[in-house]
Amino acid sequence: MARVKNGVNGTVSGKVGPSVFCKWKDIYYVRSLPRIKKNRKPTSGQRKNQSKFAFMQECLSLIVPFVRLGFMQYAPNRTGHNSAMSYNLRESVVFEDERYLLDYEKFAISRGLPSPVSSAEINQENGQVIIRWSVDAIFRQKHSERMFRCIALLYPDKSVDYPVNPTGVLQDNYLEDGEQVISIEQVPDDTTYHVYLAFLASDGSNISTDSIYLGEITKASIPSEHHR
Repeated sequence: MARVKNGVNGTVSGKVGPSVFCKWKDIYYVRSLPRIKKNRKPTSGQRKNQSKFAFMQECLSLIVPFVRLGFMQYAPNRTGHNSAMSYNLRESVVFEDERYLLDYEKFAISRGLPSPVSSAEINQENGQVIIRWSVDAIFRQKHSERMFRCIALLYPDKSVDYPVNPTGVLQDNYLEDGEQVISIEQVPDDTTYHVYLAFLASDGSNISTDSIYLGEITKASIPSEHHR
């Protein structure tokens, strides 16, 4: 049964016959009821799509705060998480040997303005990952009125046999700092991470930049003198 809100001239919500009146993000729309066949079995294509969707859900489940910010402005009337799902399902999933795999070079944690970085490198020192970058001069000129802060993610390689959580920073050092440090001292040795770098405007506009893939890094053991 449908209900009329705010009097006879108000909005309608609920079901009327074969139609359903809905609201999403202040947008009112009407959709028809789905026709459901009992005992219907999914086709092989549907099963494959469902598995692909579940695979990407798993990939994003531990980095939701990152993609919520990074994809916040990517598509109107969509959440950042939904936009990240849509983008990465389309761009970064490959199917090999009867299973889905992540293309780490195409995987994205943020989409928006072109990356402000002209070059970048990653190094490891005493249980810390150090990301250093140079700022693109053209980007600096175009967006000189805005300050941007670093979003950096270390995403564990999914081929490892033991669970390791992603780690990183959200809105930490400024773009002009040219450097970001992330501690991995408590992570098991030989853990492999894939490194991503993006930036978010610090003026409340939630404007982000395209994330870039910086490659992978494997945690080396820390010499014993650093634990004394």
